[in-house]
Amino acid sequence: MPCSAAEPRPARGPAEDEGSAVVEFVALGTLLLVPVVYFVLTVAQVQAGAFAVVAAAHQGSQVLAGAEPGELAAADLTAAAQLAAADQGFGPEQLAVRLECSDGACTSPGAVATVHTTLEVPLPLVPGFTDMEVAVLTSSATVVPGRYG
Repeated sequence: MPCSAAEPRPARGPAEDEGSAVVEFVALGTLLLVPVVYFVLTVAQVQAGAFAVVAAAHQGSQVLAGAEPGELAAADLTAAAQLAAADQGFGPEQLAVRLECSDGACTSPGAVATVHTTLEVPLPLVPGFTDMEVAVLTSSATVVPGRYG
């Protein structure tokens, strides 16, 4: 028997899938967005650390270049390096500064002095795990202080 257009079709129950595409899109979007945002924050933290460690070494070497021959205050050198790191949001406990001289006196004319800085970059937004670093960054700057002294 042929089917006529007048015959009623069986009633469909409530559609169970209506509206779930939006929910799935929002849920999956959030699940994918959170790790991507955290990755971007981590990369930004490492980049800020790179800026900080280079600036700290440079500022430390500038303190050496401006020091009078025979007068070197290691505290001034460390304070300048820590201030440069603080500009990028890193504390003094995260920065290590080491001075290396070609001869015993770093500020004598013709001496070669190198400032080495090391910075530990922590994971962003994880305050409880202070021993977990993303990266340990190092930089050095060499200066010949008092060249014409």
